[in-house]
Amino acid sequence: RPSESSPGGQRADFQYNGPAMLPLLLLPAATLPPPPRTVVVGRQLFVNGKPFEVRGVCYSPVPINESVYFAPYGDYFTADYSFIWIRDFVHIKAMGANMVRVYGWSPLNDHSAFLDAAHAHGLKVMATFYMGDSTESPVGTPEERESIISRFALQVRQYKTHPALLFWSFGNELNGVWNGFLQQLGHSQDDPCAWDDRFDDKGGCWVHTLGAPKPGSSCYETSACVYKRLFSFIEEAASRAKAEADVLVVSAFADVDALYDKINRTGHYAPSIDVWTAQVYRGSTFGDFFELMSNATDKPVLLTEYGVDAYHDTCGSAGENGPCFNMLGDSSGSFEDEVSQAEFAGNLTNEIRNMSSVFSNCSEAKRGSKQCVAIGGFLMSWVDEYWKGAKSQASCSPTYSSPDFSAATCDSRAHVTCGNWNASQHDLCGYWLEAAPDHYVNEEWFGLTSPTRCGDQVNSLRSRKIFWQMRDLWTGKGFDASLFPSCNEMLTQACGFTSPDSFSIPFDKPHKGSCSGRGVCTTSFQECGAGNSNRTETPCCTCELGYAGEGCEQLDARIFVLLGAFVVMGALLLLMLGTWASKAFMGACFSAKKAGYKQPLMSS
Repeated sequence: RPSESSPGGQRADFQYNGPAMLPLLLLPAATLPPPPRTVVVGRQLFVNGKPFEVRGVCYSPVPINESVYFAPYGDYFTADYSFIWIRDFVHIKAMGANMVRVYGWSPLNDHSAFLDAAHAHGLKVMATFYMGDSTESPVGTPEERESIISRFALQVRQYKTHPALLFWSFGNELNGVWNGFLQQLGHSQDDPCAWDDRFDDKGGCWVHTLGAPKPGSSCYETSACVYKRLFSFIEEAASRAKAEADVLVVSAFADVDALYDKINRTGHYAPSIDVWTAQVYRGSTFGDFFELMSNATDKPVLLTEYGVDAYHDTCGSAGENGPCFNMLGDSSGSFEDEVSQAEFAGNLTNEIRNMSSVFSNCSEAKRGSKQCVAIGGFLMSWVDEYWKGAKSQASCSPTYSSPDFSAATCDSRAHVTCGNWNASQHDLCGYWLEAAPDHYVNEEWFGLTSPTRCGDQVNSLRSRKIFWQMRDLWTGKGFDASLFPSCNEMLTQACGFTSPDSFSIPFDKPHKGSCSGRGVCTTSFQECGAGNSNRTETPCCTCELGYAGEGCEQLDARIFVLLGAFVVMGALLLLMLGTWASKAFMGACFSAKKAGYKQPLMSS
């Protein structure tokens, strides 16, 4: 006869009451809520009941000669673009990654095929609720914030049951002064925080060189005020999202403004945030990042971006004065630096692994633990993005109507190629960063792979050393040339063989097997049509008249039906003409006989 403690703390005897208990025992299991698919316990992430470590890659697969500033505005996650992500998921999985992070998509489009394909390849997804900056998504009033939160909840609801969707990130770098959210939250007309958003070495409160503000200082109080508002805003969004779906909610923060200090002092205003995140660019090591974050929170840490670009730019060692004039292929000493990119990524990934909470001895980890801090990270990024040269970098502010470099609108370290809106060119455009291998960041060169244009939207990929470095770290496997086919190999697989007349780039000589010799290989999804989660329709064969099938190997039945119809119509027409001619001939003969008839001579 076991005993249990009653709610009041007194011990109450529990007696078995025989058959009267059977109805309770026979209640169907469906009456119990299902266990959560994803959950954070202490500093460990569990997916389907097992510890999970994020081995991710940031995924923004914008093809050459396309831009997020034009349709589809960065949303390459619909079935129309299945030829991109079906190409990529094979490689990403072969590298050993288990997650991709996307930076936003249109709520008006359907992304089920993309999520289905990720799931089929064993990949989880972190989706980002796109907010842009405070001009696109103002947050200064309760009504504006409620509008944003409602839109976020609707997006979460749209895919609430999809097994591939593991995380939602509410915005991106909301704590960066360049996005303006802190300023709007802090400068409320009803109750201003009096927070000075200038750099601390310029007399303001934005932590730049002087470290976290000291207790008792005005910046200590005003920064707590503004971050309380930021974290409270994020908390409202996270709690609404969790009411819609079984997902984890984060907000991808920049590693700026002494983030650890803000989390330590005001992070409790966002209890529904599952994991604290940061986008960390500190060089070949994270330095004291994990230690500071471990001392600031009981929650685990996720690196939503880390890594370096693959271009060694002499602008990083240039003097303080004057813009940087070096360009691709010149004699300045700049070059593509795959080695440093791979080495930095390897060092950083090993640090994350050493701080991982996936191990069984991390079940009791808490604030202040020297290990068991991180649940993983996302490498920046999957593929080079040629459009980024048009983005404002290095305090440079070009516009589409006036894209030329100007010393008046760009800082002293800016590239003269900044502001180039030609997304078909691989450009140099970035900013000085001491922690980078060359002390300079070129935004178009972060890819683990680099694209080559195969015609229209189709690109082939060239792997960099970093891909094989990560494959070795994550899977223990080595080089495999078959993973990255060339343009010709890709199009041969899709079309049998390609004709050089179909493209603006050189190919091998045409082959008799090109679309069975009865068509051309087309690389436009507008002509080929949308694919699905298992199959892409681009490239495709555009067949000559009379032929059909994927490789134009079949006779087009429609043509023969049409020809048959013409034959029948022709036969009917001939029959009608024959009938008409016969009648006309008989009528003519009868008329002729009648006109020539004479009475017989009468004999006397």
